[in-house]
Amino acid sequence: MAENTNTTEKKVSRPRKQRRNTLRPMEFLYQQIYDTNSNTVLGYDAVLYINDKKLGTLSYDRISGICDRNNLSARVGKWQITEVCEMLVRKAEAGKNVHRVFITLSSKYVGKPKFVEDFERILNKYQIEHNRFCIQIREPELNFAQPELLTNFDVLREKGVKIAITEFGAESSSILKLTNLHVDYIKLDPAFAEDIDTNERTAGVTESAIELADKLGYLVIADGVDTREQLRAMNKLRCFLIEGRHFSVPEREDEAIH
Repeated sequence: MAENTNTTEKKVSRPRKQRRNTLRPMEFLYQQIYDTNSNTVLGYDAVLYINDKKLGTLSYDRISGICDRNNLSARVGKWQITEVCEMLVRKAEAGKNVHRVFITLSSKYVGKPKFVEDFERILNKYQIEHNRFCIQIREPELNFAQPELLTNFDVLREKGVKIAITEFGAESSSILKLTNLHVDYIKLDPAFAEDIDTNERTAGVTESAIELADKLGYLVIADGVDTREQLRAMNKLRCFLIEGRHFSVPEREDEAIH
């Protein structure tokens, strides 16, 4: 058979360009919490983001209420704990030790009677020690009337888990109630850092909050410290645990944890 000599052009199929940094439906970005007193990384804050085609990228604080109302807090919480455990295993296999991860969970989930059981089952599956976790609860959703939540705090702390209250100062919590709260860290709301270096009133209120936390036996983390001036102002008030863009931005684990 004679060879076909038609010179009809063939369509060249070009490979599709792969999108870099494709967003997952749910993912963590990690940000350093830095101890400026000892020049060491205290741990990493696992910042949860939800990526929705219509709504865009949402941080955890914007969807936590939706999760609670739709009984999704336990499902999301288990995913969060599992995701952090898998990250810790990957880093250990790569020879990198992550001292502690701060993870924000719904107070509704942490207050469930079976929360500690769920938490320990996941940790045991990956052979992760309790002291690698600090569980954070947002102050705006802290429910002092939920006795199971406070009981679970005590049980978890006995096992080595650290407990933190974030966005402290965002709501007007009763000081008397705070005296009965057994936690390890108080993380100041980022609003404290915004103009602490230029506003004497902000500096005064921040100093009072730090002194109160110190008297109650809590360590204070300043969140939202983005500039050298804000850092100096916080250090001047003897707040040495810092989270913010001055030291690092939230990044995926390979970029955040070297």
